[in-house]
Amino acid sequence: MIRLIPFLLAFLSLFLVMIEGSISQMMARIPFLPNDWFIVSHFLLLFLIYVTIFFEQKNTYYAFSFAIVLGATVDILYTSLIGVYLFVYATAIYLVRNMMKWLHANFFVAMLMVILGVLIADIFAYFLYSIIQIHDMSWSVYLSYRLLPTLVWNFIFGILFYLLFKKMLEKWAYIKFERKE
Repeated sequence: MIRLIPFLLAFLSLFLVMIEGSISQMMARIPFLPNDWFIVSHFLLLFLIYVTIFFEQKNTYYAFSFAIVLGATVDILYTSLIGVYLFVYATAIYLVRNMMKWLHANFFVAMLMVILGVLIADIFAYFLYSIIQIHDMSWSVYLSYRLLPTLVWNFIFGILFYLLFKKMLEKWAYIKFERKE
């Protein structure tokens, strides 16, 4: 089981990348949401934030490694430019990991890290796309029609993922790093 845990983390992460695209497609067709809202699901990032908080040790870098590899996968599958999500996911996980050195792992800290991680990733992606001139969306339009709906959407799923993955990740961390066989 100890050697299987990194593969299970990778499988779950890859599964979330696939689900992320399907959910984003469905979000465009929900009738009660305004048509001009653009909601981006960051399920992979949410999961990697929880891996960082509840699984990682001081000398392990699973979440950061998955952020690099699967961020590139998100770029290949869903965007027209390779490297943006690789960079923003890796940066967000790096910053969350450094903040967790001073914070205790609990629900409120996890929700704060979800909000900060999604803010960092989405704002960095916006600025990178602006610099490269992929879009011409103004900051005020981006803030009201993409960032805020995306933040609320991912916060809701952050709560759901917390309930789904917290105990599992803590159990896997115990098995992988602390249990004596």
